[in-house]
Amino acid sequence: METVKLNDALPQDIDKCIRILSEKFRKWPYNFFTESDAHSYLYLSFFRYGSPALKSLYQSKDRRRSVLIHGEYPTFFRYSQKELRLCKLNESVGTCGHYDMVVLNPDFINSHEIQQVISKDNKIRQTVNFNDNHLLAAIEFKLLHKPLTEKLRNEIKKDFIKLGWALETRQARDAYMLIFNRYGEERDYWKTLEGLQREHRDIKLIYQESYCKESKHITYIKPYYQNPTA
Repeated sequence: METVKLNDALPQDIDKCIRILSEKFRKWPYNFFTESDAHSYLYLSFFRYGSPALKSLYQSKDRRRSVLIHGEYPTFFRYSQKELRLCKLNESVGTCGHYDMVVLNPDFINSHEIQQVISKDNKIRQTVNFNDNHLLAAIEFKLLHKPLTEKLRNEIKKDFIKLGWALETRQARDAYMLIFNRYGEERDYWKTLEGLQREHRDIKLIYQESYCKESKHITYIKPYYQNPTA
C-alpha cells in the first residue's frame, strides 16, 4: 500500500462511507447484533469504498507507518464523568476517555513520532499540542436493541458532550454521533435528540430506525440534521 497525499475531498469521503453504513443498517438491521458489528462494517466501508487517501499508509516522524482509521482511540483531554467538566491533562482528577473510532489527520502522523500518535502513555501525551484538528473525524456509536433506559439516554448525552469537547478544543475537525435502533419506534426520544443537536450544533448526527414488526419492515431516519431551527 503506497502513501498518498491528503486531498481536500477526504471529509466528503468519510461522509460517504458513513452513509453507506447507514444504508446497510436500513436494509439489513439484523446483520448488526452488537455495536462492534457496526464498527466493523464502517471499517470495511472505509477500506472498500474510500479513496486511496483515506486508506493509505502515512509515515510518522520516526519513520513508522500507520493507516488513519483506528478504534478505541483516546481523547486528548481529561474529564470528570461525574461533574461532566473538562480537566487539564496534568490534573490528577478526571480521566481520558476514548472515541469508538477515529480518522487521524495525516499531518498529525507526519509531524509526530509514532508513540505520540498512539498516545497510550499520559506522559507522552503531555508532550503533544492537540489543538490543531489532529483528528479528521471522531465517531461514537450506539446500537439500540431494547427499549431506551435512563442509563442509555445518559450515555448518549455524555457522548454528545464528549464529541462537543473534541470540536470545542479543536482536536477534531468533524464529529459524528451514529445511533442505530433495531428494537422499535422511539418517537418520544426524537425530540430529545433534537434538543441535544441544538446544544451541539456542529455534531453530525444519524439516527436510524430499522426493525420488523409482524410482517412489516419499518424504517425511519434523521440524517445529519445540523443547525436545526429553534
